[in-house]
Amino acid sequence: MSAKSDIIKVTPSEFVGVGNMKETITSNGHLCRYCHGNGFFWCEQQRERVKKDCPVCKGSGKLDAVITIEWKPSKQ
Repeated sequence: MSAKSDIIKVTPSEFVGVGNMKETITSNGHLCRYCHGNGFFWCEQQRERVKKDCPVCKGSGKLDAVITIEWKPSKQ
C-alpha cells in the first residue's frame, strides 16, 4: 500500500509581525482509518442491510489535516 508523506519546513516568514503571528497549512485527501476509506459501514435496519455514513469522515472516506502554527517570542 502506498503512503502519502509531506514534510513541513517550519521557518517564520518575513510577514510575521504584531497581529500576524499565526499561519495555517492544510494537507488534503488522507484516507480515513476509521472506515478504511469506505465512507460507510453496513448496519441492519428492520432486517435490511443499509449503509450508514462514517461518523468520522461523514461519508467522504477521506480526511483533511489543518495545521496551525503560532509564533511566540523565545524566553531566554
